[in-house]
Parts: sequence; structure tokens; C-alpha cells
Amino acid sequence: MKRHFPLLLLLAFSNPSFLEAKRPELTWRKLLQDHADCVTWVSATVRVEVSAGGRSMPPQEQKLEALGTIIAEDGLTVLSLSRVDPTATLLSRMRGGGSTVNVNYTEVLILMQDGTEVPARLVLKDSDLDLAFVLPLKGGKSQADKISFPYVPRPAKDTDVKTRALDEVVSLGKLGRNLYRQSTLRKGWVSAVIEKPRKYLVIDNTSPGTPVFDREGNWLGIVVYKMDRGRPTSIVTLPAEDIDEIAEQVRSRNK
Repeated sequence: MKRHFPLLLLLAFSNPSFLEAKRPELTWRKLLQDHADCVTWVSATVRVEVSAGGRSMPPQEQKLEALGTIIAEDGLTVLSLSRVDPTATLLSRMRGGGSTVNVNYTEVLILMQDGTEVPARLVLKDSDLDLAFVLPLKGGKSQADKISFPYVPRPAKDTDVKTRALDEVVSLGKLGRNLYRQSTLRKGWVSAVIEKPRKYLVIDNTSPGTPVFDREGNWLGIVVYKMDRGRPTSIVTLPAEDIDEIAEQVRSRNK
């Protein structure tokens, strides 16, 4: 090993990127410094109506908070639907068939890091993929027109991003209100790459609604739940290309 040391030292000094390649922490810390606020808390006030056995329960209102990732400059934000929709949880508590749950969103707010609460609306729910898309309201008294939304960084178009088992990754996140919504980095590893029937990455130490990045800082996807018969089960990462494809559908419906 000693006889190779001068060569490694020469590589390190002649090519600074050599050191960075050996230390992904440098890339990840810069990711945290430059793009931490692409992860944001979203507050949703929901009115829940439940019917079971031919009887309707009195409507109840709940206030939920979930982490989301801003994916575009217009503020389009992606969440794990399970975190802002209590339908699956309520149905799992009910016995017998014929039960229904109706959830109406009376208020949705994107909570910016500086304390600004941006009014928004839920524009798409995909219960099969556990996705919810939220878009800031424009015009009127909304501040969305004046806000520059920090969105998730994309890899260069010619970048060939490949993910394999045992690859090191990180996810950006945010702590709760009691810890001042401080931004976080969480290191994890790819346990498996599921190709069919739909591609998922199985990554440990992640939280729903947060983005995942590889050693070079390339965005890999958003953490969601794998749904099974309408219920959230394992935590998985839905690839970035799938998120962007669905986002295009969202925009086409809301033009």
C-alpha cells in the first residue's frame, strides 16, 4: 500500500474532484447548503365524513402536517398521500364491508422556511402510487406570485444515473416544529432495485415525502409507501423520472 501512496497524493492534488469522489460527504453537505429548502412542511386541514353500516358519523375536522418536496419553480410540491389522507387508516379500523370515507380539503398551506404560509390546493391524488401533488394558489391575496420557490436540483440531461444495491445515498429532510424545522441529511443504502411491474428503489433510513440523492448529488426520486389493497405497507422510493412524468400530466390538467 505504501508504494501507491505518492500516486494517490498526486491524483488528489492534480485533480480536486478526485478527493470529492472519494468523499461524497462534501457533495452532500453542499446539497444541504444549497437546496435544503426544496423540502418543506405542508399543512392540510381536512373534513372527514364516515359512513358505516348504513349510518353516517358526524363530520370531523383534522389538521395534518407532512413533508413534501418542491419539484418546480412554480411551487408544485409532491407528498406521500398517506400522510395527508386518513382514508386508509380509518378503513382499517372498520369491520365489515360497506364502509365509506370521504375526505375534503378545506385548507392547504405550504409552510416556507421563513415562516411564510403559502395557500395551495391539492391538484392530484394517486392512491395507487401514494402520491399527492399540491400547487400554490396564484392571484388575489396569495403571496405565491412574489415567492421564489426553491425546487429540487436535477442532474444534467446527459447524465446517466444508475442505481445498484449497496449504493450509498442521502435524503434531505426537515425536523418538526418543536426543533425549529431544521433541515437534515440522512445517509442510507440501496437494499434492492425493483424493476417490474414498476420500478422502485428500496432504501433504508428514509421518510415519506423526501427526496433521495446519490453520491454525485443526482436526484433519484421521492420516498412514498408501497400500497397494497389501498393500504400503505413498505417504504420505497419512486424514481424521479416517474415523478416528472406525472407532474407533466398535472400541469396539462391545470392549464
